[in-house]
Amino acid sequence: MNELNNNEGILKRVVLVFSEQLNQPGVLPEDNFYDLGGDSLTAMKIKNELEEQLSIKVSIESIMLTETIGEFADDLAERVLVVS
Repeated sequence: MNELNNNEGILKRVVLVFSEQLNQPGVLPEDNFYDLGGDSLTAMKIKNELEEQLSIKVSIESIMLTETIGEFADDLAERVLVVS
């Protein structure tokens, strides 16, 4: 079963990408991008990585303006699951 065909799989992928790009082990869905040291350059790297992995457009603004990583993943999952 493809791990990206449900919200939980997409959340895991998003958390992993944030963790890798922020160089922060143990990133949680309730974490905030800025509290983890995020900036515009990191947002661009996350955007590029997620677009490559999920084959969907991601806006830098959505990464930077969403309150938590989990909320960002939920919004992204809605779009990914509609497309697939």
